[in-house]
Amino acid sequence: MRENKQQQQETEKKPRLFSMLGNSMEDEMALKQWKSVIRQMSIDGQWFKKQIGVIILAVVGIIIYITCRYQAQQEIILEEQLKKELQDWKFRTLTRSSELTLRTRQSQIENALKNFGDSTLKVSTEAPYTTTVTRE
Repeated sequence: MRENKQQQQETEKKPRLFSMLGNSMEDEMALKQWKSVIRQMSIDGQWFKKQIGVIILAVVGIIIYITCRYQAQQEIILEEQLKKELQDWKFRTLTRSSELTLRTRQSQIENALKNFGDSTLKVSTEAPYTTTVTRE
């Protein structure tokens, strides 16, 4: 009796389904093949009830994976931004250091003092240190 109801339901569904697919024989064969695959897999309510734990575990694992991947991508983006900022600060430091070196050269300081009219400082004629060479 149950089989008769299933056959009757299938025959009722065929005209609607095949009218959508174009009523070709290839479509009918494909549908039969899919039905046979589903029957062989015996996917029904009992299978889902038995496998609900595995399904929930898989869904939770997928959610955790997506969350961790999103967090890792955010950390990578932040790390790249910090690297760019660090490089920018290094360039700024190098620029300031070279400007400071240029401004504190002895010749620049002497020229600046001459321009201001300060005559109390004179250029030293002696070396800042003395080296002695001893030969044995």
